[in-house]
Amino acid sequence: MAFVYSTPHSLSCARFIAMQTCSSLIPFQRQNRSCYKDYSISLHFQSQTTKPISKSQFPSIHNNKSSTRSLKITCTRSHDMAVVSGDTWDECVLSSDIPVLVEFWAAWCGPCRMVHREMEEIAKEYSGKINCYMLKADENMGIADKYGIKVVPVVLLFKNGEKCDSVTGTMPNYVYMAAIEKLLSS
Repeated sequence: MAFVYSTPHSLSCARFIAMQTCSSLIPFQRQNRSCYKDYSISLHFQSQTTKPISKSQFPSIHNNKSSTRSLKITCTRSHDMAVVSGDTWDECVLSSDIPVLVEFWAAWCGPCRMVHREMEEIAKEYSGKINCYMLKADENMGIADKYGIKVVPVVLLFKNGEKCDSVTGTMPNYVYMAAIEKLLSS
């Protein structure tokens, strides 16, 4: 028997919950876990069963002749923020008519995942007032060096192509919002 556990938003990665859940499902097998890439996790469970399962109740469960049932669970986190890179930096950030927020992050950075959530909420709330982007610092070292980014996460705020403010580290939502309001009022 397999079940799905809804991961609390306070956790930075569903992988740890999924591993705990899976460890109690012996003889199920865990396969293809990929939490750090693209923020998704894919689990595949297999077990021998004798009780038939209705396809109408569980359309994702596939029956075969050997009475093996499998269930594939995929949890994907979508990004509401656009991604900017070295190729699009000048066009998206420096030439923007409205203020721009850029989150510098790295895939290996746990706190960056927490900041992603804050930035996604801010991007929704300030839609049309500011443009919000994410930039992978590891893949865009030239830009990171130009703005003195030594650690991640860092959020930079730009207006008229100039860096106006920065917030380093994982902060509460109101810290980012105060910096944005200050930028919008200047």
